[in-house]
Amino acid sequence: MDSLKERKQMSWQGWFYAIQRIDLLIISICGAGIYVILETLKFSKTNPLESLTLIKGAGALFVLSIVVNFISQFTGKSANEMDMKMCQAKLDAGQKPNKKQAKEITKCDDLADIYTKWTNALNLISMITMLVALISLILYFLFSF
Repeated sequence: MDSLKERKQMSWQGWFYAIQRIDLLIISICGAGIYVILETLKFSKTNPLESLTLIKGAGALFVLSIVVNFISQFTGKSANEMDMKMCQAKLDAGQKPNKKQAKEITKCDDLADIYTKWTNALNLISMITMLVALISLILYFLFSF
């Protein structure tokens, strides 16, 4: 039983590490994409380029991806906060919680689930938005130069 608990703890730590890395990758890739776009727009002032619509759209998507990622950080923090409150309420209640304690435990658990669902959805949106922006940027350079 102890080895199962250890394995669960190690799985959770691995999962948490992977989530952190994905967030860092999204922010890094979007930041690099924004830099490339700004440099291209600066270049276009002295060397007129055909259509800048695609590259401007990609820039907007990179920025949107970063904003959505920041919002997901907030919802993730809130999910963890509610989970901690739920655990503390369970600890305070002991083996047999009264109605008030059970209601508090359920409320915190439900809020943690809601925030977790929002966090997962926002992370997915952030990843998809970043990928669409990256593909748009690549297509722009493939067909413009």
